Amino acid sequence: MANGGAVVSDRYLAWITGPLKSWVDASFRTRPGRDDTAIVGSSMGGLMSCYAFLDRPEVFGKAGCVSSHWPAVDPRVVAGEDSGVKQIWDAWFAARLGKPDGRRVWMDHGTATLDQFYAPYQQVVDARFAAAGWQKGRDWESKVYEGAEHEENAWAARLPEIFVWLLAKD
Repeated sequence: MANGGAVVSDRYLAWITGPLKSWVDASFRTRPGRDDTAIVGSSMGGLMSCYAFLDRPEVFGKAGCVSSHWPAVDPRVVAGEDSGVKQIWDAWFAARLGKPDGRRVWMDHGTATLDQFYAPYQQVVDARFAAAGWQKGRDWESKVYEGAEHEENAWAARLPEIFVWLLAKD
């Protein structure tokens, strides 16, 4: 249980990679392979995109993790204290990241509203990518948007940059 509800990320990912992806690939002219399949989400969807990218590397070759809600709870509860959340993320990425193998991931956050709490977590994640041999700018990107809030209009404003980077051919 998390915040009073069941954790359903495994079932959600199974639905995305199973029935949903099968339907999309059967209904539209897609390139269904890993190198042409991306997942992008914001806030808790940013966390889910990172999870999907690392749990199903055979499905997702690209991910956009936008304003990922790294604290996973109300950040004011864990702000300014060593709650262990950063260490949990570091260990989680260390265990799953592996080599880039042609994959790409975009991560970002703003500096206002909820996003103001994300920098310390993102710095830990960024350090883990670098330590694992991922090359910043080629395999992964991490950006900070000064003044950007944790809301849909801010995310929509940066989607063009995100998609251009994620979908660029080397």
